[in-house]
Amino acid sequence: MSWFTRIEAACAAFIERAFATTFPSDLEPAVVARKLIATMEARTRGDEGHLLAPGSYVVYVHPDDYARLAEHRGYLEREWAELLRDMAGRVGVYFYDGGPNVAMESRESVAVGMVDIVVASDMTVSIPRTNDAPIARRYHLRMLKGVPAYGVYFIDERASVGRSEDSDIFLVDPSVSRNHAEIVIDRGTVTLRDFGSTNGTFVNGERVTERRLAPGDEVIFGNTHMRLEARE
Repeated sequence: MSWFTRIEAACAAFIERAFATTFPSDLEPAVVARKLIATMEARTRGDEGHLLAPGSYVVYVHPDDYARLAEHRGYLEREWAELLRDMAGRVGVYFYDGGPNVAMESRESVAVGMVDIVVASDMTVSIPRTNDAPIARRYHLRMLKGVPAYGVYFIDERASVGRSEDSDIFLVDPSVSRNHAEIVIDRGTVTLRDFGSTNGTFVNGERVTERRLAPGDEVIFGNTHMRLEARE
């Protein structure tokens, strides 16, 4: 029985959450995610009572698709790898060469809107492992309750939050002030500051004017609920 059949609900939920953001390409990251799982499933083999799958994958896309997705490359590679890790754990699969690791590259021979996936055992050179060198920690806010459902908002050094369309994190919520709050990242420390909003800002149920945040903290702006998450 296909893995998709056994764990379709969990797989679909993960993909919906991870790729809710609109990406500037005709090639949908969710399509790549499903093809990665299919590739991992097809290349999984039994060995001494264990299911073993390749741990390194290269996603080849047309240069035009690559150019449009390049800004989000790091995020996509991490989410694709996390999906493989999650699905493997659900069906008891181990990765025989470490990982999982996913890299996206461009290739002229791939048609626009299409994807070609190659696993490590088919390559003459290895791809960089994500755990070989430290990557600066980055943060995003994930929508828990609000519009759009399952939205993901990336945070660079500073992000303004509000109902104003000029806000870095624009929230469609009449209970949110136009200039509601800001989030500042300084040397890995995440600080949330309320701008005197009408309905307040809450962290884990407590109203705050300024609060240092940690991954997993639930932040509420008006009636919008979000969670701070970190990716290595």
